[in-house]
Amino acid sequence: MRRGVGLLGMLVLLLVGCAGAPEQLAGKPVQYWPEPPDLPRYRHVATLDDGNAIRSDLDEQSFRQAMTGQKLLRKPLPKPFSLAAGQGRLYISDTAINRVHVFDFPRRRYFQLGFRLEGELSKVRGIALDGQGLLYAVDRGGPRVVKYDTFGLYLGEIAIGAEVVRPSGVAVTRNGSRVFVVDTGGVDSQSHRVVAYDADGHLVAMVGDRGAAPGQFNLPVDAVVGADGLLYVLDSGNFRVQVFDQELNFVRSWGEVGKGFGQFARPRSIAVDSDGNVYVSDAQFANVQLFSPQGELLMALGKRGVKPGELELVSGVAVDELGHLYVADQHNHKVEVYRRLSEVEGRQALAEYRQRLGR
Repeated sequence: MRRGVGLLGMLVLLLVGCAGAPEQLAGKPVQYWPEPPDLPRYRHVATLDDGNAIRSDLDEQSFRQAMTGQKLLRKPLPKPFSLAAGQGRLYISDTAINRVHVFDFPRRRYFQLGFRLEGELSKVRGIALDGQGLLYAVDRGGPRVVKYDTFGLYLGEIAIGAEVVRPSGVAVTRNGSRVFVVDTGGVDSQSHRVVAYDADGHLVAMVGDRGAAPGQFNLPVDAVVGADGLLYVLDSGNFRVQVFDQELNFVRSWGEVGKGFGQFARPRSIAVDSDGNVYVSDAQFANVQLFSPQGELLMALGKRGVKPGELELVSGVAVDELGHLYVADQHNHKVEVYRRLSEVEGRQALAEYRQRLGR
């Protein structure tokens, strides 16, 4: 075990009735965003970089590995790419091993999916959850979108046709009636678009070609369905977020290239919380920027570094229903976990800060 959260931290979390993500052990320095004397809104609570940190079946797994000749990964999270979180679980697609890591926090279990029979993934990319907790994973090697149940068992798939050249991201409505695939295209391709399928895998809508006009894209990489039912697409090469309805009609957009707050340099992933706030990770800034549904900048979270809570090469980002923010760091082979603070918790943290200063 390296910096992974321990079982004690998990038990503390369960005792306080918040089983969505692990809390860091007591005695560690607390990181807040924004930092005092501003009113804190988020705090760092855990670093996940080792499935063994929460797994309760180590003896069984060790026996199974000894019998089959399987070896433990030297880097438990070799290359985390896309994240999905909900109902007490965190899913991490890993492009180095073409599997999906699953942290099941309430059950203190870690397992992988995407290596069995028809559900085997050959080139995994984006992942997403619907309202029932079913997982959808882009398999570029298919190409297809594979659907799994909450136990990681294969449920079915959507075959991706010639309308998509380079599938990367996926988003799904809460009821699973629409599955949106992001086609990143490429430098020499005009296929930079989003394609919508129904639950049976039929093509129902498509938007985009290469360009900068509303409804056009330049290397789109990720998408998410918000609480308002709208589709938020991260159009990375145009340094913006574009918003569409479920029939892929253009609604609005925001963003521009730059080095300042509210601007983008190397945007990688997008998520939306239950309040409709939009989170965009940026590898150039090593942070996550939070926006209102209309694109107003609310705050930025993150600090470059290799210590717990710090980030280097960010990729996937996800938010669960309890207000935990998860950010993948490919350089340090980890996922950092931050928790949204209530107004009362933020003021308590600020009061403690002032007390330490003797004010």
